[in-house]
Amino acid sequence: MYIFELIYKIINKIKYPKPLNAKEDYSELYQECEHIFVPVDSTKKVLACTKCGLLKKID
Repeated sequence: MYIFELIYKIINKIKYPKPLNAKEDYSELYQECEHIFVPVDSTKKVLACTKCGLLKKID
């Protein structure tokens, strides 16, 4: 089954290549996200959103 999925992905990449100038606006993504912050390091002064990756520093 994995082989068929791999062949399907390869064929889709050949048929429909991703445009080179395609840039996503991540600022809109951050505004729509319902942030859930978790600590990144052991000091728990840097938090990151689990959904979009937004970083937040606590002083």
